[in-house]
Amino acid sequence: MKLFRIAVFVFSAAEILLNIGPFFTSGEKNIGILAGVGTGMLLLVYALFFKKINSLIVSVWHYTPGKIILCLISAILTTVIIAFCFTFINVVRYSRESDKRPEYIIVLGCKVNGTKPGRFLKLRINTAFKYLSENPGSKAILTGGQGQGEDISEGKCMRDELISLGISPDRLTAEEKSSSTYENFRNSIEILEADGNRASEIGVVTNDFHEYRAIKYAEKNGIKGYSFPAKTPRNGYLPFAVREVFAVWYQIYLGRNNLRKTGVIQ
Repeated sequence: MKLFRIAVFVFSAAEILLNIGPFFTSGEKNIGILAGVGTGMLLLVYALFFKKINSLIVSVWHYTPGKIILCLISAILTTVIIAFCFTFINVVRYSRESDKRPEYIIVLGCKVNGTKPGRFLKLRINTAFKYLSENPGSKAILTGGQGQGEDISEGKCMRDELISLGISPDRLTAEEKSSSTYENFRNSIEILEADGNRASEIGVVTNDFHEYRAIKYAEKNGIKGYSFPAKTPRNGYLPFAVREVFAVWYQIYLGRNNLRKTGVIQ
C-alpha cells in the first residue's frame, strides 16, 4: 500500500506538470488543462490523505446504501475511464503522418491575428507548404471564414502566406465561409464538385491532436481522409489532446455538428 501511495503521488504530480505547461508558456486556457490539472489535484489529495480516505471508504462500505453508492460511483468512473482511453488512443493514433499522398489536401482554418496567422495556423501553413513542395502535382483547399478579431478570412490568410512562400496560386483555393470543422469539409467538397472533381480521398492538414476528429468529419462527408499533422510542441500536446477527447464526444459521437469554433482550435 505504501508503494501504491507513492505511485499515486508521483502520477498526480506528473499529471499536473504535463497539463499546466501551456498555461504558463502561452496563457492558454481550455477544458483539457482544467481536466488534466483537476484530475491531478484530486489524486494528489488522495495521496496526501491516503489513510483517512481509505478508512472512510471502508466505513461507508459497511452499510447497504453505502455499498450501492460506492458501486454506482465505481461503475460510472470505470465507464468514463474506458471511454476516455478509447478516444484518447484514437487521438494519438491519428496524430501520426500518413504514408498516402492524395492529389488534394484540405487545410483547416484557425485563428488569424489581424491579417497574420496565429501560432496554430502558422504550423498548419508550414505543414501545407511542405506537402505542396514535396508533391508538385497536388492542390490545396484552404478553409476558414472571417471571425472576430480577424481582418481577413482564414482561407485568404493561408493563401496569401503560401503564395508568399512560392506556391503557385493556381494550386490554391480559398474557402472563406466556414466557421467550424464540419463546415470546412462540407464547403470544401462542394467546391471540388463544382469544379468537376469528386475526390475519393483527401489529405487533412491540421494540428496533430485535431486530426482524428477532422478525419471523422471527412468520413461523414463521404470521403477518405489521411493525416498530415502540424506538430504541437511537446509541452502543449497532452492538454490539447485531452480537450480533443471532449470535442470528439460532443461533435462526433453525439453528432452535434453545428458547434462553432471557440478559442483557437475548431
